[in-house]
Amino acid sequence: MSTFTYTARRELTPDTDLLDIVTRQFRLLTNRRSRKPIAKKNTSLSGAVESLLMRSEVRYNCQSELLEAEGLIQAQLFEFLASVENAEAFTFDRRGTIAQPDNPVECVMDSVNFAESERGFKFTQLGFVIRET
Repeated sequence: MSTFTYTARRELTPDTDLLDIVTRQFRLLTNRRSRKPIAKKNTSLSGAVESLLMRSEVRYNCQSELLEAEGLIQAQLFEFLASVENAEAFTFDRRGTIAQPDNPVECVMDSVNFAESERGFKFTQLGFVIRET
């Protein structure tokens, strides 16, 4: 299970009010972590390489488990994605639970949109990318 804590802003589910701080657990099939250093490299005339590390970005490529179409968990995941789609910060705990956090980190949504795949008539799957701040 992965845990997300965010402020509910859009596409609210029936059990959520506007601007509630919500913590939800979602089972993600993948939450692959990748690191991308942003650096500037220069090579002098003598061949020496000089590098300046500006920052290092950590991203998580997430994909949900199979969700029942029009089910509560799908609605909660849509609420999460809609509430953080405009670069609103949220907390992501890759392996923790609500009762026992593991390593929560502040993140923002990195993907401009999310991918929804239909699996048969009854199931969907969502994919999105988040970035540590």
